[in-house]
Amino acid sequence: MNMKKTHRAARRGMTLIETVLAISITAMVGGAITTMMAAVTDEVTANQETRTNLIRSGLAQSRFSSYIARAHCVLDMTDTSMTLWLEDSREGGTVHASEIRWIRFDPRTGTVESSFVCFPETWSEATRLMADTEFLDVDHVDWPSVLASFETRGLICMLPMVEGVSNLNITGNATEPQDITLIETSMDLSLFNDYEQSCTAESIRVHRRPGEEG
Repeated sequence: MNMKKTHRAARRGMTLIETVLAISITAMVGGAITTMMAAVTDEVTANQETRTNLIRSGLAQSRFSSYIARAHCVLDMTDTSMTLWLEDSREGGTVHASEIRWIRFDPRTGTVESSFVCFPETWSEATRLMADTEFLDVDHVDWPSVLASFETRGLICMLPMVEGVSNLNITGNATEPQDITLIETSMDLSLFNDYEQSCTAESIRVHRRPGEEG
């Protein structure tokens, strides 16, 4: 009987040791899994941020390029804005209000906007043609004032090009706006409490000054 009791006590002792070892191993494995999952989560988050940033940067570059590449010429440019003669839709070789695009950075909203003249659908074609101001002497036109004038009459539509912008800088390859054929932009995009710089360099594909034959 004594030998059986001793044997049983030894077996209970081994079970306790095994239990402690099992708990220790489980704790170590659990800790390793937790560390691995944390690393995976950090990697996934970093990859997501990178993808999001690349998408936003690529979209910004694409939108700027789509305006610049098809424009005829630059009418006005500042560090944070540019006025483009986008097309000669009236086919007269002169600039009309409906052919202009004003691209501006609004620091209050952190948005780069494209503004353009848009007439009410209820207007007749004759009324639209009368309201579509023609600019013959483009060298002496105050283009921001033209935009403000149409805004006052409620004839301006706006499209957001890029949002979450903290800074924008626009430069051209010439001093006189109408001589510019290459436009470079640099902007800081906000992303996950950080900023990423996005740059574009786009040329006007078919450069044409007002008054020149198309």
